[in-house]
Amino acid sequence: MIHDTALTIDEAAKLVKCSYHTIHRAIKKGDLTAYKPGKVVLILEQDFADWFKSKQIQTVRAGRPRRRLEVHSR
Repeated sequence: MIHDTALTIDEAAKLVKCSYHTIHRAIKKGDLTAYKPGKVVLILEQDFADWFKSKQIQTVRAGRPRRRLEVHSR
């Protein structure tokens, strides 16, 4: 028996405040694992959490890069 809680696509979308289509697109692409035991598509919470963590944005230093000053010898 499955011991992990399952979510529907609508529940998953509401949980992370995104659209149904975003979750469905991730399933179609193969990024997110889902199961269809009947007419309802289910996503295991652990699979959903792993997928969500994989979407973390890496921090980037903001601002303009500094110019390098080159000193030419005469």
